[in-house]
Amino acid sequence: MSRFLICTVLIHGICFLQAAEPLLPPFGLKWGEPPNSLVDWASRSSLDQTIKAPASDPRLKVLLVSSPKGNLPGHDATTLEARFIDGMLFEVALHYTYPGRKSSFVRGQFAELKRILAQRHGPLALGAKSRKEPLAGVSSSSIAYQLEPAAGRSLMLVLTEVVDTKRGDRSSRFSVVYHNGGIVEDDTPPVIIRRSGVDSPQKP
Repeated sequence: MSRFLICTVLIHGICFLQAAEPLLPPFGLKWGEPPNSLVDWASRSSLDQTIKAPASDPRLKVLLVSSPKGNLPGHDATTLEARFIDGMLFEVALHYTYPGRKSSFVRGQFAELKRILAQRHGPLALGAKSRKEPLAGVSSSSIAYQLEPAAGRSLMLVLTEVVDTKRGDRSSRFSVVYHNGGIVEDDTPPVIIRRSGVDSPQKP
């Protein structure tokens, strides 16, 4: 029964993820659109919003949306990370953390989501593997699966595990990343993201 409920939550979340076109972003978002709809949804849903503006790339803005109560509304993910280039959406990541859950449970969720995504979009190929050497008794490793159904569009599923040998603790988390590289080359006029809101530049 519990497995059925878990699958139901994941499938319900994937309803946001799937689309007729190759890899449309989740939660009804659209490639190339400004942050307005995401900001409005987050505000209506009483979600926390954090804007990051890396000094190394003035064109890039990152909007993080999370719930102070845990998961995003109607979804199993805890955080949505949207990336905008010149104010246009080109990448969305959903992060799944499962606080307090054992690593084996998280790996099971990862495997189930991988199965559902493969069913909807096609098989995901094994991508990069990485492992960091232990530092102060803490080591981490990650494994990625990826799919590129159309030129410039990609889907990546990444599992990360952290092991603390001193505390005897092991934790896992994973992310689903939707990417549209074609947006980066778009010549559409930029949209300005401010902490007080979202502005469209006025024509001269």
